[in-house]
Amino acid sequence: MSKRCEEYLEAIYILEKKLGRARIKDIAEKLSVKPSSVVEYLRRMCSNGLIDYKPGREVKLTEKGFSEAEKIYEKHKLIKSFLVSLGVSEETAEKDSCIMEHYLSRETFEKIAEYIKRTRPATSAPEVGNHSDCSS
Repeated sequence: MSKRCEEYLEAIYILEKKLGRARIKDIAEKLSVKPSSVVEYLRRMCSNGLIDYKPGREVKLTEKGFSEAEKIYEKHKLIKSFLVSLGVSEETAEKDSCIMEHYLSRETFEKIAEYIKRTRPATSAPEVGNHSDCSS
């Protein structure tokens, strides 16, 4: 899955969780792109079975899209948590985790997840599931 697709899935996921819906305008704003670019990319995602989208309506993640988006978001949270545990500021950890989540190898991510599980009480460690490989 491409970095761009992961970014769109995560943005839609976050908007659905936060606002209860994902509109073209909101996705464009979140990703700092033009609404016309969003529409163009959503058509591709729709053909891949990741979203349901019809012009003039809200964007909805399919079951497949939701599952992938959730994995991406959990990966983001875990990486951010790891960076904060190293002493990185919340703001920097947020920015860096947005970049790192798309480029870390599966091996590196799994080692980070193992480290977090070993060094944190079960209640404070983000839940780690079966995450997809981010390499494009």
